Amino acid sequence: MNLFKLSGIVIAGCFFFAQTVAAQSNPAISKEYSDETVARMIRQYRMSGARDVMPPAALAAKFKSDFPKAYDAEWEVADSIYEVEFDLKFRDCEAYYDARGNLLMVVEEIYRSELPATVKNVAKAKYPGYSFEDIDRIRRGTEVFYKIEMERRDAEVKLLIKADGAVMEEKTDD
Repeated sequence: MNLFKLSGIVIAGCFFFAQTVAAQSNPAISKEYSDETVARMIRQYRMSGARDVMPPAALAAKFKSDFPKAYDAEWEVADSIYEVEFDLKFRDCEAYYDARGNLLMVVEEIYRSELPATVKNVAKAKYPGYSFEDIDRIRRGTEVFYKIEMERRDAEVKLLIKADGAVMEEKTDD
């Protein structure tokens, strides 16, 4: 086999592997509910008193299928919504499921370099001189949001920005 064929096979194999890994860490969000309904469900879950729980076997299997490389999973339930906090590729993550196993929302810690330019530019323009501290990508329904914490000396700001750059929430802590 000549070197060109061999390198083409290696490149194709690497491409397939990268797509497989990305697909495993980016499972599809259920389309069963509208974006508004999912937002309401998550809001209601957060206002309820969640308690630690062992998930039903079917739900644990669905989670394992959605996130096969996840580790250190801890489950809570409230209002028929299950939250699982876990680590994936040395990053903090959360996934929210309904009782039937529909994936409602995924929150994943990301690096600044993974922040879309549109979102990064909006945050920097609103708060020049602030540095990025914590960044989460939130996939909920058909929407993608970025929760960004920025700091400058003793001042802190928390932003929730849609992927298109629209600022949804803004909280300052001066």
